[in-house]
Amino acid sequence: MKRCWSKKEGMSGRYRMRMDGEVDRLSGLQDDIVLKILSFVGLKDAIGTSLLSSRWRFIWTSIPHLDFSTKDFSTMDKFSDFVTHVLSRRDNQVRLSSLKLYIHGKDGQDLARRIVNYAISLNVQQLNVTCLFENDTNFFEDGIGFPLSLPSSHTLKHLTLSGSFHYDHFKLTSTPKLSSLTTLHLDCITFYDGFFSMCPNLENLTLNQCKMMGLEVLRISHPRLSNLTLDNGYTDLESVNVVTPQLKHLTILGFSGTYLISAPELASFFIRGYSHYTFSTDGFRYLEKAQLSLRIICRSHVPKILSLLQKLHNVKHLSLCMEIIKFLNLSMRVISHQPSPFGNLKSVKIFPKYSCSWTQEYTKVIVSPEVKNYLLNSSPKATLTEVLLEQ
Repeated sequence: MKRCWSKKEGMSGRYRMRMDGEVDRLSGLQDDIVLKILSFVGLKDAIGTSLLSSRWRFIWTSIPHLDFSTKDFSTMDKFSDFVTHVLSRRDNQVRLSSLKLYIHGKDGQDLARRIVNYAISLNVQQLNVTCLFENDTNFFEDGIGFPLSLPSSHTLKHLTLSGSFHYDHFKLTSTPKLSSLTTLHLDCITFYDGFFSMCPNLENLTLNQCKMMGLEVLRISHPRLSNLTLDNGYTDLESVNVVTPQLKHLTILGFSGTYLISAPELASFFIRGYSHYTFSTDGFRYLEKAQLSLRIICRSHVPKILSLLQKLHNVKHLSLCMEIIKFLNLSMRVISHQPSPFGNLKSVKIFPKYSCSWTQEYTKVIVSPEVKNYLLNSSPKATLTEVLLEQ
């Protein structure tokens, strides 16, 4: 039997002393610290602490971070019961900082909507939702997938929505007003044109394997966007138009097509994919870094590569994959009649392999004098080095 010491018994603070002489420091922590600890142990274990003592009975109901996942339950019914238990007993006077939801199964659409609506009603700041519903019911016969009407929010700052590339399970059916949203990550999502215009303070945007309903041109026009990542997909699009006066970092992965880019403040540019790119820009005056990792199928693509390099003429640090060097070597007659476009260059790095390749084969390629002159002649103090691993 353990003995508990209180302040009246001469014990400072709220520490509890066990009979073996060890101090129960956990019970002596302030409630806000205990809640932070409970946010990391998982909801099941957090609820289990209610059995420890009267002090712990309801403390879990004030957890500011909720994480629901069907991975922790054998059936959707058990998961639904658990969610109902948590939401019905949580202290709704306590602000909900973040909610993470992962659902994988045959049902659960209504439950997902309920959880999202609950989070936004409590002014959640960070919301991460992943829905992977199996499509063996009539619900998916029209190819629409899982529709979600996202409510408007004036507190939501970070939003991540993830669906499934294989089944197209996630579709935004509304364009909510998200006045405080600064970071948006959409993964395998179908959405309507105009969605980004409802996020006036958006600074970071990532689109991965997404689709635009009824459009062949993806338009991203935003005054405050600073970081943009376009990752794979977009096979139904003819072109991408980007008008972002404050954009600092642009990453393009996998999509080949026509790009119209207006980003005068761009500082870094990373592109990885195939060489079927056509770029039209108004110049990148402040470009510090550019990295190109392109898969070139034939020599006929070289003019597009040269055109892209011309667009990057202000870059200071340029990185090229060996695949580009290989085909530039094969086009020495073309580049020997062109002046070096890089007047501000400080360094060139050559990577040993194409990072998108499905093989790990590597063949040493020597940088010919003609290619070296093309890259460095306008910046004689610039250095050219080869690196072993892509950075």
